[in-house]
Amino acid sequence: MQKYRAVIIDDEEDSRSNTKNMLQNYCPEIEVVGEAASGPEGKLKIQELKPQVVFLDINMPGMNGFQMLEGIYNRDFCVIFLTAYSEHGITAVKAGATDYLLKPLMLSELQGAIHKVVQHYDTNKGATAAAKPEQDKNLVLINHSKGFTLVDFKDIVWLEASDNYTNLFLNGQKKIVASKTLKEFEMILPNNDFFRIHRSALINVNYVKEYSNNEGGEVILSDGTHVQVSKARVQEFAEFIKTKSVSPK
Repeated sequence: MQKYRAVIIDDEEDSRSNTKNMLQNYCPEIEVVGEAASGPEGKLKIQELKPQVVFLDINMPGMNGFQMLEGIYNRDFCVIFLTAYSEHGITAVKAGATDYLLKPLMLSELQGAIHKVVQHYDTNKGATAAAKPEQDKNLVLINHSKGFTLVDFKDIVWLEASDNYTNLFLNGQKKIVASKTLKEFEMILPNNDFFRIHRSALINVNYVKEYSNNEGGEVILSDGTHVQVSKARVQEFAEFIKTKSVSPK
């Protein structure tokens, strides 16, 4: 029998234990390979363990399940949401969930969700990542006062903190005011492309044009913007930029 590697992400220990026990005792297709108690920890477990299915709680402090998924690109696993609140159903569907289960879990519904996972992998057997639309991998949902905007993170030049909001400056001189803090964006944007150079600034290093020692250090971006580098981060930023550089042959 084909076994599918699974990670459980839930801030409640009893809930994680219950889900794990039900899977181990009644769902032989699933092998639980890891657990996490928060969104950030869950992202690390996914990167480390490469699961084929993730059981994900929605209501977690700090970073909820939807926010965690926003920060994962090239997603190649099934997601089964777990929650005590029925109103999240539509959002779960929009987030591409394989299934959506209410707590406390019912065995028949859990086994039904596992059946969907098995069907998904049977149907897509042999499919390659190259067959997936590239644009689906890079989109970030930006909530703002008038609704939301879907933005390709590659088009974000830099982000500026503004109290509980964030100003996003996009390629092409467009600006969006988002109802997320800069810290939240730092957690969901890929850390191999974005660097927090100051407590008020997060930049896309692919748009860095020049670095200057003026006033302790500043970055000049491709759109001409000058952004101050915190003294505490100058050395770390220099080391980070080296990893993005191409050495001459």
